Amino acid sequence: MKKNSFGIKSMTIIGGVIALFALLLLFTREYRQAIRGLSSVPYFNYNPIVLLWLVIMIGVGAMGLLGWQIKLIFEREQLLSEAAMEVRKVTNNIHAGVVNYIPEGICKIVYASRGYYEIIGVDREGLYEIYQNSLLGFIPPQYHGFFLDMASLQLEGHAEETIQMHDCNGKPYWMQVTLSKGVHGGKETVSAVFVDVSDLKSTQDKLVKEKERYRIVTELSDEVLFEYDYPNDVLTLSERFTELYGGDYVVEYFRKNLNTHMQAIHPDDRKFAVEQLLRTKRVGANEIQVRMKDAKGEYQWCRVLYRAVCDENGGPLMAIGKITNINMFKKEIEQLEHESKTDSLTGAYNKMATKQMIDTYIEKHPDGAHMLLLIDVDNFKKVNDTYGHQCGDEVLTYVIQNLRNAYVSDEVIGRVGGDEFVVFIGDVKEKEQLLFKAQELHDLLHRPYRRGNQVVPVSASIGVAMYPEDGACYEELMYCADSALYEVKATQKGNFAIYEKHK
Repeated sequence: MKKNSFGIKSMTIIGGVIALFALLLLFTREYRQAIRGLSSVPYFNYNPIVLLWLVIMIGVGAMGLLGWQIKLIFEREQLLSEAAMEVRKVTNNIHAGVVNYIPEGICKIVYASRGYYEIIGVDREGLYEIYQNSLLGFIPPQYHGFFLDMASLQLEGHAEETIQMHDCNGKPYWMQVTLSKGVHGGKETVSAVFVDVSDLKSTQDKLVKEKERYRIVTELSDEVLFEYDYPNDVLTLSERFTELYGGDYVVEYFRKNLNTHMQAIHPDDRKFAVEQLLRTKRVGANEIQVRMKDAKGEYQWCRVLYRAVCDENGGPLMAIGKITNINMFKKEIEQLEHESKTDSLTGAYNKMATKQMIDTYIEKHPDGAHMLLLIDVDNFKKVNDTYGHQCGDEVLTYVIQNLRNAYVSDEVIGRVGGDEFVVFIGDVKEKEQLLFKAQELHDLLHRPYRRGNQVVPVSASIGVAMYPEDGACYEELMYCADSALYEVKATQKGNFAIYEKHK
């Protein structure tokens, strides 16, 4: 900077002298004689004033060029100064330093920046006194080879390494070191840039730990992570998917061959799953609960939870989510639902569930012919009094077991009172079928219960009502069936009667 300033001043003085000399010539009487004969052109010898003006114009032009150059020099110096300040700001903020050293022996330092001294925590004198001006003096031994390996540096042109160092108080920190070849005083050297990356290293370590922690958690919870690439139509799952469900964890053309890939879904859930996947929400989480076939060929309830990632125009770029096995949870819920709907003694549906299921069936099949049978166990109080309440409970359970063995699973069997039961049969095609079902039930309920050496007689009375002629819902059908049952108990117990409105 000082050298440039001296040159500018010298050039300014010389230019000024030339201009002053030209002006003196212009106003001196002997100027003609002074310049006469100086030119080899005869014209200028006879017209010296023209030559003088030409010299002046050249001088003025030279002064203009000189001023322009001076301006460029000042602007360049200003830019360099500002750049240097920015560099200092950056290096101060990132805690960085530069060292130039000789790559042999103790790696003698020939130059070090201020940032370098701040990193090691000593000044120039301290560096010499404590470390004998050696770069390796404060570098841990396991990294010495990196700073001395000139063969690799010659081959690659540069080298990078992250090393752990300790400050003067013994506190560890991480430095990113970049080496490059250099020259100092005609001798081959190496320039080393030290950048403090302790915060970045700490963040990376935390990310690695979090990732490993999450991987362990997902394995323990039977979760499978996945990512779907919309533009390339590629589904990528974690490798645990193959272990749990037996399929490939990278699926190309997933959406294009969606129906093929849905073969692993339970047949009853496929249509729902396809509809949900094709209607993926662009905002918020998407959830699908389906039964998927596992590696053993058994269906497991799974929750598929994912969120779409879109571009600035709202177009989907990818979907990120997880598959969680909820089979145990589902079974617990189903068990709780079953317990809430069933009678704890007999296992038949309780009164509330019986009413709800019958009304739901009628609502879904309004055009069919259905039959409701109301059953009352005859002389049940006598059974309790004679054989005990324990035996009475066994008789009720025996009656329900017989009913279950005789009817299919989609027919409703419910306990609506202490010794009263309901059997609802849907889609009775003909009256003969109605009479056959009623007689079959009558015979079934007259089988005695054997308890060790005891034989407990069992019989039941039955009232029958038909949909739609006797009622349009559970309450109306129950009313009619109860009327028919009352008639049977009043006239001939152990028999059955079909409700007739005009009797």
